Amino acid sequence: MKDKLQQLLDEYQQNYNKFTYGHYLDPDNIEDAIKMGLVGCFYLDKAYKPEKRQAIGQVLALYDKHWGDKLKHGFFNANPNKLYFYQDFSLAQKLELINEYALDTLNFYWSNVDNLEFTPEYLIKTFSMAGWYEKVHKSISYVQFYLPINELKSFGVDSLVELIGQISEILQPMHGFFGLGIQHSHEYYDYQYLEYELAHKYLGLDISNDEADEHLRDGFKCINWLTILSDQLVTDKLGSLDELKQRNQDEAITFYPYKGGVVVRAGEVPELGDVSRNPYPKHYVNVNALLKPARAPEIASLGFGSINGEIRFNNRTSKEWQCRFDDVTATGLPKTDEQIEQTPDQTGLAVPIRIKTGELCPHTGLYSATINGKIEYRELINGDKVTPFIDSDTKQTYTDITWTLLRRDDGGSVYIKN
Repeated sequence: MKDKLQQLLDEYQQNYNKFTYGHYLDPDNIEDAIKMGLVGCFYLDKAYKPEKRQAIGQVLALYDKHWGDKLKHGFFNANPNKLYFYQDFSLAQKLELINEYALDTLNFYWSNVDNLEFTPEYLIKTFSMAGWYEKVHKSISYVQFYLPINELKSFGVDSLVELIGQISEILQPMHGFFGLGIQHSHEYYDYQYLEYELAHKYLGLDISNDEADEHLRDGFKCINWLTILSDQLVTDKLGSLDELKQRNQDEAITFYPYKGGVVVRAGEVPELGDVSRNPYPKHYVNVNALLKPARAPEIASLGFGSINGEIRFNNRTSKEWQCRFDDVTATGLPKTDEQIEQTPDQTGLAVPIRIKTGELCPHTGLYSATINGKIEYRELINGDKVTPFIDSDTKQTYTDITWTLLRRDDGGSVYIKN
């Protein structure tokens, strides 16, 4: 495991500037507008009940035990306009405040930053509407926390897995996840266009924008390194845990049952899913296929509308992101253009399906092209005109690119007869 963990940490350091954006309000370039790290989220039903509020307090106490010294500022009364010093209140006072909000909206946010414009790396927050509101609008309550990626090494991989199981048993969530994700500030909506770019460069990252989405009552949002399922969700959608284990053919997928549910682990360590090297991590693909029947059939948009022509998630692309590991052979990296040309088909020599900029896309799926010496990937939609490619690093626009089909969403062949 040390080798794989070190590889992940090395890959993170090598690509740090690709998924970390400094904040324009910080002249010292210390604070970030958006970054990547460890993200965990637990989705709760009827969290307005006193026993659920007490459970949320227990999780805050657990986070405080391990990382309370990292937390600096935040709010506890759903009012982000007035921040408090975390250490100004004892843990007992914080727990008492949680209980005071029983049956009312509970919304606290504690992090290691002193300005909600900046992105924290240590964070614990919760949002739980009043009982009447949840009953009428069916919104979801949640508890979410951030950690920097180096906690995989300092806290320990196995210790983190154990902690997630412990938190799950305390909260009894409908479902949840833990793994690599995009960490954003409280003012996250300003940088959704950056999230969109990162989500298409690193498929292993979670996007957490609308955690109160009522669609998540129908199943989990998406798999990650650790996927949490309640016993009820397993029974309703997957049969049973024993049946799930029998259907699993991947020895690197591990099940950690707790009283009330199970944590499903995809491989030894989290994976970035870098589209230039390994967009489809094998164990993520296999977990996705195994658990897919328990996934929510749809999710709300992960982005708001554009305000200046920039691209953000919409309903269609959010669904595509949720399904990005579907119908993929779990072999890791997709074939390159050259490999496709050399691959024989049943009809003889293979001729890959290709389209050029400006042409209409013939098949929804994943396409690749070699641009300026680098392999780029795009998800294209049947019937859409192929737009010019804009390099996110150099901002250069390429208007004469030929894209090669790697994977068809309808399961058809990526070749045509010669």
